[in-house]
This record gives sequence, C-alpha cells and structure tokens, in this order.
Amino acid sequence: MEREISTVAKNGIKIYALKNPAVHGFSLSLFLLSGSMYEGEGESGITHFLEHIAIRNVNEVMGGELYRTLDRHGLEFNASSFAEMVQFYVYGSSEKLALGAQLLSRVLSPIILSTEEIERERSRIKAEIREGDERGSLSSFSNKIVYEGTSLAGTITGSVGSVNKITKKKLEEYRRRVFTSDNLFIYLVGSFSDEDLSTVAKVFDTELENSSTQNRNIAPVPRKFGKRDGRVQVKNADYTMMRFSFDVDMGRVGVRESDLLYEVLLGGNSSRFYIEMSEKKGLFYDVSGTIDRYRNIGSFVFSFEVRQDKIYEAAECVIDILKSIKKTLLSEDECMKAGYVDNVMLLCDDVRELGFTMAYDNKVMGLGYSSVDARAAAYDAVTPEQIRDAANEIFRPENLTLTLKGNKRKIDTARLEGIASNL
Repeated sequence: MEREISTVAKNGIKIYALKNPAVHGFSLSLFLLSGSMYEGEGESGITHFLEHIAIRNVNEVMGGELYRTLDRHGLEFNASSFAEMVQFYVYGSSEKLALGAQLLSRVLSPIILSTEEIERERSRIKAEIREGDERGSLSSFSNKIVYEGTSLAGTITGSVGSVNKITKKKLEEYRRRVFTSDNLFIYLVGSFSDEDLSTVAKVFDTELENSSTQNRNIAPVPRKFGKRDGRVQVKNADYTMMRFSFDVDMGRVGVRESDLLYEVLLGGNSSRFYIEMSEKKGLFYDVSGTIDRYRNIGSFVFSFEVRQDKIYEAAECVIDILKSIKKTLLSEDECMKAGYVDNVMLLCDDVRELGFTMAYDNKVMGLGYSSVDARAAAYDAVTPEQIRDAANEIFRPENLTLTLKGNKRKIDTARLEGIASNL
C-alpha cells in the first residue's frame, strides 16, 4: 500500500489519494466540513436537507439521467450526514473513475430544482424524522443533557418544525456559504493512475463562492463538561435501558488509546462488559457503544437494555469493571490491537471503508497518517500503561452522565447516584 499523495484543483479544493493497485475498484469522496454542529439559529437540519437536495439536484442537472447512468455503469452514488461533516461518494470499477468524478463534481452545482421537487424531498425527510423517532430515543434524551446549551444537543436531521421553515432560497444561500474550497476536500482510494488523479483535479475545478467559512471540527464545549453533578435522569418508558456517557478531554486522551480502551471494554469477543455482564450474569443480551469525538472534546458512550429489577446490580457491575480497568495493567495480548494492526490489509480490501477511515483520521481529526502502515504502527505502539492512563482520565464521577429509560416512579435515582459516585 502506497503513501498518501495530494494535489490541488485550480479553484483551491485539496485532493488526497491512496493508491492500491491490488484492488479493481475506486472510491471517490467529497467531504463537506459542515454539519449540525455548525448550524446557526434557525438552521437546524439544513445540512442534512442540503445533502438530500444535492443528490436530487445532480439528477436534475443531468436531465433525469443520474440513476439510469449509475445502473448502466455499475456505480454507487450516495451521501451521509454527520454532526461535523457530510460525505458524498461514488464507488465502482476503476475503469469508471472519470465518469464517477464527473457525476460527483455535479454536487457542487447551484440548486435548480423546482419548488415542487424540494417539497417532495421535504416530505421524505419529515417521514425519515418521524419513522426514526430519534427525539424519543434514549440517545436523544441523553445528548440534550450531555451537550446542553450547544448545537450538539439537537439531532442531525432537525425537527419536523425546523425542516418546514427551510426554503429553497435558504438552501441555496447556505450551499453558497459552505461549499467553498477551504471547506471541502476530495479523497480518492483504489486502483488509479497519475493521469486519473489529474483528471479528477480538472473535473473538480468548478467555480465556487468566495467565503471565509473554514470549519475545523472544534466542538462547542458544554457548560458542565467535566463538572457533572452526579444526578441520574430518567425518561419514562415501558422498558428499561441504561446509558453511561463519559466526557473526554481530547487534549488529555489520545484517539488511539481511547479506541483500544473501547475495544477492551466493548469491542471484542472477550470484551469485559459482554463477558462479565452478559455471559456470566445474564444482565443483558448485548451492549452497544460509541465514542463521539471531535478535535477538542468527546463522549465515551455505552448502553444496554436491562430488567428493571436488575438495574442496581447492573450499575454496580459497570462501576466494578471500570474501577478494575483503571487499576489493572493489561498484558500486551489483552490490548485488543488486532483489528487495527493485524487486520490492516482487510481494511485495504474495502476501498469505501479505507477511504472514509483515512479521510476522517487525517483530514477531519488531523492525525496525519502518511499511510495505512503508519496508522497500524501507531496503534501497535500504544502501551498498556497508556490504555490504563486513558481509563483513569475518562472514567471519573465528574465526567459521568447516567441516563435511563424506564418507569420513573419505580427507579430509585438516589441509589443509582450513590453507586455511580463510587467510581
């Protein structure tokens, strides 16, 4: 696998690329460094709306031929919105790279959709919001508490009410504001030639608005970050779920160390939570989690469904496991590095996953790996002491927000607060 290379289109858009001659396909992504985290007052959900409209707009620019073109040439064209970015991508056989680049570049086109077509997409987004019931979830309930007073407290999609207020004029004004050379970059992965890379640079030399917009993935810091009051909060429901959210100061905890800590606790077949709480005690069927991460702060999160009469036992078990991982020095074999080190070539086999991973790590999080091998070596160099240090930095009572869904009348929050304070 070769080292990352780069070039710049004449309009200033930076293009990064990783060659892998061993594969037969390519993945070409346009990353827009905007998202719900950056949305101002009255803009909730506008980035996600723009993602939908941009794809539909490409079809309009092509006279309705986008989807037939994709099917005819075996290409996949899609997009995803996140709090800090949007990824538009095209994927297919390497011989179709030039065509894929042309299709993807049309995402940068001004919005020419009719009001009727925008209304049609608005209806789809509102259905997505209702069907997803994100606002009724434990995750949404918890994020409102964890990120209180910041743009991260809301959902990526916005609400039905906020989406109703987004007009075609607002979408176009927003598109012109955020689609700038400083706020976009291209990432290409797969089997391609130097000539192909030059073609990509030429195709994306599209006229863009001049703007000072330049988002750098710095999240707004909640007022209570690192100073949690220990209160347990419950959302009423007819089943019981627990969610533990720990503030992470990314200036004190590295990405690699927190990734490996997550694997030890939640990721592998022998992960501590699964073995101790599911296999041995039967407290839950499965546990899920994530690390919501930005350059300055993050949140180490895990949740599980549990019987109401078992919530106190489950909370005690969680605290015991976290206290143990804070004290115990893992052996090298227990550090769960295989997914990042031994399996690195499996990542190289999937151009879409590789493209997203390297673009996110290098350009969004700013980690600057020169190659996949360099990334693997960085994870391999993490010591058991560093993982233990990360655990001690993250798993503190003042970082913890404990939230539940369940019968509010029957949950003793004071008892749970006492258990959590023992961390």
